[in-house]
Formats: sequence, C-alpha cells, structure tokens
Amino acid sequence: MAGELSVRRVDRDRWLEAQAWERDLWERSAQRTGWRRVAWPILKPALRALRWKRAWGDDWNHWWAEQFDGYGFLPAELGDYIEVGCGPYTNTRLILKDRTARRVVCSDPLADTYLRLSDRWLSMAHRKGLVEVDNHPIEELPFEAASFDVVVMNNVLDHVRDADLCLDRAVELLRPGGIFIIGQDLSNDEDVRNHPHDVGHPIRLAREDVDRHLAGFEVLLRKDLSREQGRDPRLHYATLIFAGRLPAR
Repeated sequence: MAGELSVRRVDRDRWLEAQAWERDLWERSAQRTGWRRVAWPILKPALRALRWKRAWGDDWNHWWAEQFDGYGFLPAELGDYIEVGCGPYTNTRLILKDRTARRVVCSDPLADTYLRLSDRWLSMAHRKGLVEVDNHPIEELPFEAASFDVVVMNNVLDHVRDADLCLDRAVELLRPGGIFIIGQDLSNDEDVRNHPHDVGHPIRLAREDVDRHLAGFEVLLRKDLSREQGRDPRLHYATLIFAGRLPAR
C-alpha cells in the first residue's frame, strides 16, 4: 500500500510555483558577486585543467554516479538515449564519459533557461551539437513510444506535476530490451508530517509509489539506501537506486 501522505500529483499552478523557484535558484547561482565575479573567469580554466569537479559544476550528479557504481551495467554503445529532467549539468555528461550513443536527448521543462547559462554543461554541449535539447514536461514529451534504448531519470519526480504519468511515460519510451535508470529520494508519512511544504519539491513519494511501476523489469542494479545513506536525512527516509531492463518481446 502506498504511503498515506504521499503526494503523487499536484495541479498546474502548484507545479508552476515549483518551476519558478527552480528557475530562480539556477539563475541566482550564475550571478557571481564581489571578488568572485572578477576572479572566476581567470581561475576557471586552470581549475578545469586540474580536473577539479566543482569547476565544471555539479548538481549531485557525481553522487548519483557513485550510487549507480559508475553505471557499469551500461554497454559501451547506448543506442538512442534520453535523460528526462536533466538539469543544467546533467547525469548524461558522466554517463557518456566512456560511452557513445547514436542519439542523445536531454529534456527538461526549464531547458531554455539552462541554455542561457552559457558555462553549464548542457549549454556547452548543445552549442557543440553533441546533444538534442527538448523543453517539454515529462507528461507532455513529444517522442513516440519505444523510441529509446536508455532512459535516465535521476532526482526528477519531486519536481513534476504527475509522478505516475511521468513514470508511465518514461517506461513507454523504452524499446524492448531497453534500460531504465531511476534514482529517487523517498519520503514516508513521518517525513511529510515533519516537513509538510517544500516550495521547490511538490511531489513526495514512498517506495511503494515507485515500485509498482518497476515490476516488469529485469533488475540490473538495485539499492535501497537508508535515511543515513541518503543526500538529506532530514527529509527522506530512503533513496531508491534502480536500473532495469525491459524484457525483449
């Protein structure tokens, strides 16, 4: 039975409020002030040459990669690939490090904002023609069913309008034999009672809410992280790390 206080769906106005919060967060993060405004353009190339991760920017993407054991279950050639809810830095940049793909799509309803952030990975990769960028919510993705061999959805469902519809849509995009990767923070009834409102994260899911969408997959990797192992123990009793293959028909 799903969590009694789970929030799996919100109305459009509540979702737009969360999107505005998210957009403001990233736009403010791009505005360096004081000495950083002067020093950063000088320091950035040297720090990147030294492979300092923060010089490239990150939104917990390295953390997710560690939980997924470096995505070692993925093949060297990914075929047609999409990351939904990709954010400005994306998990794609780490997944593609030692792999190639025939087609790479990064999708996010705030993609137009992220493309204006010129030093973020998504913007740089798009300018180089390395990725296609889509700006639709997951519920309204314009791609036909069975269009992709790999679908990635990490740290996304907290931000959507309808979590069930998003999960159904993500699975629908997969071809038979395709791989679905999902990393999701989970909230139980105690979490929701203690923190009833989070403007940027309207959806609150329990493990059961997600698991019922994964029943048909062959499990390639699964971890159920405890509260203490997660990114924010105050808010989440668990974190789901899951990769599964859709059975070939």
